[in-house]
Parts: sequence; C-alpha cells; structure tokens
Amino acid sequence: MTTPPTLLACFLLSLLLAAAVAPVPAGAVCVPRGGHTKPGAPAKAKPKPKPTPAPAPPTPIAPGADIVRSLCLKTDYPDLCMSSIAKQPQQQLPGGKRLDGAGVLRLAMSAVRAKAAEAKAAAAALASDPKTQPLARNPLLDCVESFDDIAYSLDQAQKALAAGDRGTTGTMLDTVRTDVDTCDQGFEEREELTPVMAKHDAELAKLSSNCLAIATAAGLR
Repeated sequence: MTTPPTLLACFLLSLLLAAAVAPVPAGAVCVPRGGHTKPGAPAKAKPKPKPTPAPAPPTPIAPGADIVRSLCLKTDYPDLCMSSIAKQPQQQLPGGKRLDGAGVLRLAMSAVRAKAAEAKAAAAALASDPKTQPLARNPLLDCVESFDDIAYSLDQAQKALAAGDRGTTGTMLDTVRTDVDTCDQGFEEREELTPVMAKHDAELAKLSSNCLAIATAAGLR
C-alpha cells in the first residue's frame, strides 16, 4: 500500500523537530575557534620584573683614633697626611667626645698653616739675602704674599667648617691649593731663575691636596 504524501510529510516534519530539541550529550564542550587553553587550566602569570638592586651606601667612617688613618688612606699622600697630622697639637675633646672627620680636617689644615708659615719665613729671608739673584727678589716677595693668602684662606675655611657651610669650605680649600701654584708661577715665567721655593711649594701642594681629599671623604665639601 502506498503512503499518502500528506502522511509522509508529517512524518518527516516530526523527525526534524525531534532532532532540534534533542539534549546535548553529557561531556560535550564547545571550544571557541582559535583557542588553545585547555578547559580548567589556570592562566599563566606574567613573570615579574626583577627589582633593580640599590647602590651600596658608602662605608661610614667611625670616630676615634683610627679615623685619622681611615681618612688619610683616602688621600694621594697618606704617609705625609698621617705624619703631618701627628705633629699638630692634639686638643682635648670635651665630654669624652672622639675625634671626627671635621677634627681630622682641622688638624690637616693646621699642618698646611704651619708649613705656609715656614715657607713664608724662608721666602722673606731669601728676598733680603744679598746673595739672592736680583731678578728673584720680586718673585720671592710674591711668594711671601701668596703664603699670607694661604693663611687667610685657611681662616675662612675654618669659619665655614664651624658653620657647616660645605660649599664655602670647599671653595676656600681650593683657593689654598691655587695660592701654592701662584708662588711657583713667578719662577716658571723666568727660566733663568733657580726655583728656590720648589721644595717648600711641593710639600705645600701635597698638604693642601690632602685637605681637599679629607674634606671630600668626610662629606665636608
């Protein structure tokens, strides 16, 4: 018997409706196109940037007897630094206080002052000596004046140090170093002259250089 067309069409329509409403099988998962992450897998955390290590702080110099050696070792002439400071009168510190960086700098400045006074006396004696070359007298008198300038600059540096004025302290110590060169220049400009103050000037240059190095190492300039 042939099935009527109407009944066949109704049968096919029923099959289509049943397929449309059929439940999704258990365990079936819809994966988005292009995705590579497994279901349930934790997201990968981005690596944290490594912190930049902080620069090491400068090693503090402890007050006390060893501070002279510690600071002098930071100069270009440590042996001269320690021996010149050892020759200076050591003041008694009140209240059991210990020698600090400023105290070491003051002693180093005293060494410069003592040497400048010695050099001034030598220059004045040579300037008045009849055996001295006549052309050397004016340069020698200039040296006497420059050594006076050293004493003045040290006075100003001392005041600035007491006031905690690091800028002026450094400036005046630089001036001391320049005043030493001023004496040398008077002889360098005249090749025929014997540089009779060369030895004094060389030691003064080293002592004043030590002062600058100590002030820098102690954070005083």
